[in-house]
Amino acid sequence: MRWTKGALLFVAIILCWRPVGAQDLWPGATYDPRIPTLKSIIGHDIGEEISSPEEITIYLKALAAAAPDRTRLLEYARTWEGRPLHVLVIASPERMTRLDAIKADIARLADPRRLSSDEAGRLIDQLPVIVHLEHAVHGNEISSSDAALAEAYHLLAAQNDSVVQTILRDALLLIDPLENPDGRARFVTHTKFGRAATPDADPLSAEHDEPWPGGRSNHYLFDMNRDYISLSQPETRGRIKLGLEFFPQVVVDLHEMGGQNTYYFAPPADPLNPYITPTQAKWLETFGRANAARFDERGFAYFIREVYDSFYPGYGESWPIYQGAVGMTYEQASARGLAYKREDGTTLTYRDGIVHHFNAAITTAYTAATNRIQLLRDFAEYRRSALTEGEKAGVRDYVLVPGSDRGLAARLAENLLTQGIEVRQADEAFAVGSQRVPAGSYIVSTDQPSSRLIRNLLEIEVPQPDAFIREQDRRRKKRLGDQIYDLTAWSLPLVFDVEVLKSATDVSAKAHALKPASAAAAAPLPAAKVAYVLPWGTGAAATIADALRDGIRVRQASRPFTAGGRSFATGTAIVRVAENASDLVRMLGTIAAKHGAEIVPFDSGWVDSGISLGSSEVVPLKKPRIALAWDAPTQSLSAGWARYVLERRYGLTVTAVRVSTLPRFDLREFDVLILPQGNYSGAINDDGVRQLREWIRGGGTLVTIGEASRWAASDKVDLLDARSEMRDGKPEGGDDKDKDKDKDKDKEKKGGDSSVSFNYEKAILPERERPENTPGAVLRVTLDTEHWLASGTDGAIQAIVEGQRVFTPVRLDQGTNVGVFATKDRLVASGLVWDEARDQLAQKAFLVEQPLGDGHIIAFAEDPNYRAFAEATELLFINGVLLGPAY
Repeated sequence: MRWTKGALLFVAIILCWRPVGAQDLWPGATYDPRIPTLKSIIGHDIGEEISSPEEITIYLKALAAAAPDRTRLLEYARTWEGRPLHVLVIASPERMTRLDAIKADIARLADPRRLSSDEAGRLIDQLPVIVHLEHAVHGNEISSSDAALAEAYHLLAAQNDSVVQTILRDALLLIDPLENPDGRARFVTHTKFGRAATPDADPLSAEHDEPWPGGRSNHYLFDMNRDYISLSQPETRGRIKLGLEFFPQVVVDLHEMGGQNTYYFAPPADPLNPYITPTQAKWLETFGRANAARFDERGFAYFIREVYDSFYPGYGESWPIYQGAVGMTYEQASARGLAYKREDGTTLTYRDGIVHHFNAAITTAYTAATNRIQLLRDFAEYRRSALTEGEKAGVRDYVLVPGSDRGLAARLAENLLTQGIEVRQADEAFAVGSQRVPAGSYIVSTDQPSSRLIRNLLEIEVPQPDAFIREQDRRRKKRLGDQIYDLTAWSLPLVFDVEVLKSATDVSAKAHALKPASAAAAAPLPAAKVAYVLPWGTGAAATIADALRDGIRVRQASRPFTAGGRSFATGTAIVRVAENASDLVRMLGTIAAKHGAEIVPFDSGWVDSGISLGSSEVVPLKKPRIALAWDAPTQSLSAGWARYVLERRYGLTVTAVRVSTLPRFDLREFDVLILPQGNYSGAINDDGVRQLREWIRGGGTLVTIGEASRWAASDKVDLLDARSEMRDGKPEGGDDKDKDKDKDKDKEKKGGDSSVSFNYEKAILPERERPENTPGAVLRVTLDTEHWLASGTDGAIQAIVEGQRVFTPVRLDQGTNVGVFATKDRLVASGLVWDEARDQLAQKAFLVEQPLGDGHIIAFAEDPNYRAFAEATELLFINGVLLGPAY
């Protein structure tokens, strides 16, 4: 056959063909035409359009089908809205044929207790370095997902490229293109709906201006980049499982930030978490320098060590660090659309963001591949050295002691198991020092490869460097704003309200290894002639919520009693046999098994002391009809946390009502209205406040959270007797005379003599300002156990406090201060709290119940549902919702 000039030209074009704009992705690359481009499958090229979650899935499947010898497409979870979460595994054909063996070998390398040094050396010689590239955990941080598609295409299609050949030979890549499909779907819908005929770069245009709640969060409005130790969302649990299946040595979480910025990569800002090793810190520098060299070569601007720290262990990049990985966050300035006009007059395009992320990801994978042996050695050494680090610190075992609410310790143990931590449960009582510990307690040994993660989660305090705190204090005094990026405290035992003991020696009690919980079989309830009694707590509350939904009649003891030699506290639930159907035993047993609730059968209504089971002070409960304020001006996180805790944690039915709908909403159809955090001043007018007051007087329960409590306590609204304080201790909104007195007092202190030495702090302190900010600490709260809101508690819990809210306690003739912050000397359980804030918060109100007519106002100073892992304060919230209509 003879080739014509035209045919030869056509062949030359095909051999050198590349998709539109490929040169700016990776200059000089040529691509195999057998691997489909995004345009050939979806209809738009990389960067021409914001690919939807469905389009991303379609293209991933096309790539996997085109290169089956080098890929595996794995579905690792499903979102609340049913969208699949995929990871595309890419490696050489030789590696891919051994994928299952590689996973087994990396698991062996990850546990040095069962591996000799010679075996470890052989594994390191043979194994690829595993690199996990995670994209778009925030749904409106859009460029990284299309960058992921470009990364996968490039790795599969690039021809004669030494960088790609090295990556495929020495690395195994996990490319997760979209960690938050539900949020991205929401963003894509909004931006396309607001889009002009041609992309409008004006940041204030509709295509850039997301309506509430925006696309950042998932279905339940969680910031999933904070969920890695909470494990509340299925997306996070799936990623944790994937991480424990592959044990990657390098993990990168690719994000976006404000459009006025450039690009950020490691090393991170101060403070570093103290459980990050010096070796890991050196690798952060190595990867940072590699990316810097690539960005310098291409003329891309970037910055390092600013803003983004690696202190909180619940980030997508930080959690893998404590399993031995080098974890890093990358941030690209966001166009939040196809084009974005910056303040300097330049235009940032969506394509720009993709190019930058793509180059950082490929450079990172290449750097990992060229350092394969050393990264694997350091991973193995991290896991080995973790075995003895806890012992050196004087802790061999942590012991989690079940308290009055046994479910809290059980849930904490389950949380640790899900994170790959080994937990044993004691079969007998034993002693830790001088303290006797009951059977059923949980033992967590530091003699395991996840020891640094264990200490991060179970230690009461994870310290920040003194130099960093001094710098924040200096900035605070100059009103410069602190550099604290997230929480300064997160101790799981504190927020679960579980006592944790430390043993310097191995606990010798007989114990069995705990396994992840499966669906519990309903154990037959023993027969009861009179009633089944449930000591109140998280398990009982969830059981009663289900029981009420299923038509079981339940009562609650509003005061304590003693029967059969056992004491039962205020809040104990009572299910009388005579008041329920004949299948009560089966129904209640099934529900209780599901939630792990304790049930005590009573054959007699006789009590030894306290109120009787038939007393008028045993209050009938009912299934509450719940409305939750939704949409602006609620803070989306607070609204989402509340809805998740109500619907998923406790199984209660909730009607979410847009705040704009409230004026025409008939509240008489509901027993409870929840106002999540938010300033409702412009959303609920005087008539709306009047209607609220009338509804509460008629028996409604209003639950306010954080800023909503501040709104309810304001002079104009005046629903709550507690007042939000200013820094000087005066109620916010006090009259002008008070302000004038404050000024006069300040003049007296300063004096009129110009020779008086200059007091810098007083000079910059405004006359009246909001209280000192608390940057995410855990504070102690004392509870009134005689009040039904404190049902299921032992009178002392810990709450996460973040912000500047300080409330005066209510007057005793107006209501009850159910929860009050501890005295100054005992206030701080964990974290950073400035001395001025300690003065302001000590003995102030955390939880207030104020009757109004036949109803209540229940006000929380802080969000009790914080990130859905503050189990103890969540119970107080559920008590308000579930019990409020009964009292």
